[in-house]
Amino acid sequence: MNIKVGDGIKTVLIIGAVFFLCGSSFPEKSKLIQAKIAAEIQIPKWYHEGLYFDGKNVWVNNGEGGKTWVVDTSSGSVIKEIEPVGTFTESITLKSDNLFFVTDWNSEKIYTIRIEKGRMIAQSEVCVSPAHPAGAIWNGSNLFVITWTRGLYGTKFHIIKMDDKFNIATKKRINRIQEPAHLAWDGKNLWISSWYDRRVYKIEPENFEIMGYFKSPVERTTGIAWDGRYLWLTGTNANLYRIEIAMTKKNQEGK
Repeated sequence: MNIKVGDGIKTVLIIGAVFFLCGSSFPEKSKLIQAKIAAEIQIPKWYHEGLYFDGKNVWVNNGEGGKTWVVDTSSGSVIKEIEPVGTFTESITLKSDNLFFVTDWNSEKIYTIRIEKGRMIAQSEVCVSPAHPAGAIWNGSNLFVITWTRGLYGTKFHIIKMDDKFNIATKKRINRIQEPAHLAWDGKNLWISSWYDRRVYKIEPENFEIMGYFKSPVERTTGIAWDGRYLWLTGTNANLYRIEIAMTKKNQEGK
């Protein structure tokens, strides 16, 4: 078994706070909420990006021409490989039966795809150039996408809220999260992973307020997924981690 089950020896702190994505400073006071590593599952190395939980297994997208893996979380074994629609798959999120949204960094596109005979087959697409789309999550009503736009004076990060036809409802600049990577949806709130500062942020989805964050145990944190009880995390060259978040009265807003 390639699983290390958390026994309380590792604890990460969630700092509960409310502040805006668009601002430039943290609040002076914040609450600490505990979370712990429930398990570490060894998976093969590649350029790991976004995660998707299908009800049983965790899918791991791989950039740099890699395939999407379907991983058995009881063993860490790759039980299926899916050929990508592009060359640098960032995220995949289910819209309806066998219809997914996929973002690809290199093509600068968001796709809808179906999976046929182990391959992603594009059904529609939209280009977001000059931005690169990264994390994406469908919450049943809207698609949320993180984009990176590189320029002479640095990289600008945005979060976009759109409908299932790629019509944009909201687009906001992200200033308080350094190198935001991927997204998860817990039923009420968004979670955003930060590659640069190894934090995972809980976000209110209407005004994009930051409700709190915890320090990720994963170096170069990328993929994140919610399975109904746990958050799953990975990093660029990391294993899978199952994170249990302490549920206090003030932290049950995602349940």
